[in-house]
Amino acid sequence: MTGKDNLFSPFGFSVDRKGRVDNNTRAFLSKFKARTGPAIADLESDASWTEIAATANALIREFVAQGWTEKGFDANETAYASAVRAVTMIPAATEFAYAPYEVLRDQITAGTEYVATENAFSIYERDMWLLAHAAANRAGRIGGAACDWATSLNLMQSQLPNVGLVNLFVSWYGTDLRAGECMLVPGVTGASFETVPHRWSCAGMSRGEARIVSQVDGNAAFGGTPDDTSLIACIEDLKARKLEVAFTPFILMDIPAGNALPDPLRGGAGQPAYPWRGRITKAYATADRSPEVEAEVAAFVRQYRAFVLHYAQLCADAGGVDIFLLGTELRGLTWLRGAEGGYPFVTALKQLAADVKAVLPGARLSYAADWSEWFGHQPPDGTGDAIFHLDPLWTDPNIDAIAFDNYWPLSDWRDGTPNMDRALKEDGTLTAITDYDYLMGNIRGGEGYDWYYASTADRDAQMRSPITDGGYHKPWIYRYKDIWGWWANPHYDRLGGIEVAEPTAWVPRSKPFWFTELGCPSIDKGSNQPNMFHDPKSAESALPHHSTGQPDNLIQRRYLHSMLRFFDETDAAFEEANNPQSTVYDGRMVDVSRIMIYTWDARPYPYFPLFWWVWSDAVNWAYGHWIAGKLSTYALPTELDSMAKTTTYAPRHPYIVDPATGKLDKQYADFFQSIEFVKGSAIANVPLEPTVSEAAAAINSLLAVLRAQNRLAT
Repeated sequence: MTGKDNLFSPFGFSVDRKGRVDNNTRAFLSKFKARTGPAIADLESDASWTEIAATANALIREFVAQGWTEKGFDANETAYASAVRAVTMIPAATEFAYAPYEVLRDQITAGTEYVATENAFSIYERDMWLLAHAAANRAGRIGGAACDWATSLNLMQSQLPNVGLVNLFVSWYGTDLRAGECMLVPGVTGASFETVPHRWSCAGMSRGEARIVSQVDGNAAFGGTPDDTSLIACIEDLKARKLEVAFTPFILMDIPAGNALPDPLRGGAGQPAYPWRGRITKAYATADRSPEVEAEVAAFVRQYRAFVLHYAQLCADAGGVDIFLLGTELRGLTWLRGAEGGYPFVTALKQLAADVKAVLPGARLSYAADWSEWFGHQPPDGTGDAIFHLDPLWTDPNIDAIAFDNYWPLSDWRDGTPNMDRALKEDGTLTAITDYDYLMGNIRGGEGYDWYYASTADRDAQMRSPITDGGYHKPWIYRYKDIWGWWANPHYDRLGGIEVAEPTAWVPRSKPFWFTELGCPSIDKGSNQPNMFHDPKSAESALPHHSTGQPDNLIQRRYLHSMLRFFDETDAAFEEANNPQSTVYDGRMVDVSRIMIYTWDARPYPYFPLFWWVWSDAVNWAYGHWIAGKLSTYALPTELDSMAKTTTYAPRHPYIVDPATGKLDKQYADFFQSIEFVKGSAIANVPLEPTVSEAAAAINSLLAVLRAQNRLAT
């Protein structure tokens, strides 16, 4: 990558063809000075151990202040990367992103046949993205193994060494939030081109027969549905890499801004732009608990079954998968009640589970519920009903786990006052939002467990209402976080606020939980509201509560790592009550091998998001749930980071390791060399049992180096 197409172009820097920064950039960097810490005096050779400890602690504080190391557990975050055992894989929508071979778009230009890469942007210089068909054929590029998928998977397996499962998301498009009117169809970005080594096809449809996805500012709002042929090869490649495969049929709502569709949520004309699939529901005028609900759900189910069963058969054609999910976050449908008070979409999911099991007898099945949906339905109609509406599905013999996408809030932080969570700790310091103890303490506690906010005004004032249950003393039925109470107890529905006499079919402790998504945006205070997604085209796009909107990779890492540590019996902080053993099956309440981090991307970092003109969603990377490119604790120097804020797509922490060699990319290596300070003299190792003078000498040598590098005042 040269000229403007380089990793430093967002900062106004140029890199020559040998990967070196230009002279103007080098001159700027040579003048760059980092923070200079306070003067720290040398130790006397006969200093006391107390004095040695005080000086060492002063150095540690300065290391933290200068960003060399993070305060607290596992400063370099290697334990975080090692704790990740499963990931989700996106984009659910890009026609050939999952192809484990290069696909090229075929086109005729001025009488010559040319091909343009569809999925090898990470492999070739930009001047090789478009080339003559004959040249591509001679180079072995048509169907060749070098592609973005391979780059991304190699990087994932290098940086996340313990990942054993990949959950593959594949999308069709919904056209309407009204269940009875919604069409579910595969889509493409254009109908007038062909690809080699094979044409795009999905469910028997050719490119010309598929839906053309809508556009925003002249660009496709989404990538197209992944091609069937490449999907089969993708599954085979994952298994060849010794990875377990989960498959999730995923719905994206292709409803552009300015539409005139009747809104089932608020009435009137105009549905929200590109909404969440969980908002698919009955028509606005349709009464709850009516035959019309059943008819509208039945119309949707006809579409939905064709969608899901197509992919069940595709997975079978690929030799099977380990997990198949019947869908994800369709809360607006599972909460709909028919004429007799039953839940027709839940019944449809039960039938679908049986049908998928017949196609994939070796796969484990579940449905990925929303984190607000998995535990029950408590309609806000004043009746006092509290119904375990998904129990018929969770207890079905074809369902292997209670699965849901976990976006629990683990903080209630704000910069101003009040901030009830900024407390004095035992060591005399104040709680920080990134503290493991703070975040882990809010997994089985805090919002959604101990208390809730009754209104926006209450949230602003931190007026917390406790979650209680009057005479029944079962507050866990109202707590979306309380998997412990839900898992360990029988379930009694409540009608009109009164418990029925007989429990549901749920057997306490009988099935494990899977977190089919676990995510947090890399944005200030992301842990306050981790379900917030940055996507300006969508009506759903929003900032977490009290967020400044600035990127923050550390809070993403700490949120995810806190959740992983809490449930993992191998972690030093683990307590048995966090994740108890079942007395019914051989395993714990939460299967940590099925905690699927949202998200990895088949478009490899840093090319995604650097090549913003290739992928329209690249602008969302800096604030979004992607973890590639955000695993490191290191950050750009302050002056350079401030430059990054002038662009919406610049990686804030643009570090990359070449997956082929495991070494730092040449551009980065040269970049860091250009801001190196004076190299200090060697510092001898300290003996395991040093004398006072040996310890003092080692610390004094380190102080001398830091002064020479302008890291400490003289």
